[in-house]
Amino acid sequence: MKKSVKIMLAVLVVCVISIFYGLKYLRMEFADGADYTEQDKKEYNFYTPELLKNMPRVSNAYRFHYSNVSGPNPALIYQAIFSGTTDSSQIDSYLEKNGYKKTGMCNSNGDCWIGKDPNVTVSVGVDENPNAIRVEMVDKE
Repeated sequence: MKKSVKIMLAVLVVCVISIFYGLKYLRMEFADGADYTEQDKKEYNFYTPELLKNMPRVSNAYRFHYSNVSGPNPALIYQAIFSGTTDSSQIDSYLEKNGYKKTGMCNSNGDCWIGKDPNVTVSVGVDENPNAIRVEMVDKE
């Protein structure tokens, strides 16, 4: 009897821990948005697409943003904001090496890039005050 109670308690503890961690990821899955840095490992690994993870860090001060837009035109929007710089040449080269082609101006201020997936667009914009580069990846799937 004692052995079965210990086993049942151990299973209960594992279940409670699993539910606790599962709820954190479930909240992230259904979040409307998030602001985070690379040091926020769970959010960074969960929200950030590979294109932004491997992008050159053109500044030591950078942060990320995620938005889940619902409605008639749903989209996932991922941003990387590099503060203290306006030189986007390394980012432009990186996008070219990854198969993206510059197509002109996007709806926002910045250059628009299209890759192999027609549902994904990337814009690279420069903010002058304060100096920053905003890379925005929109996935309209």
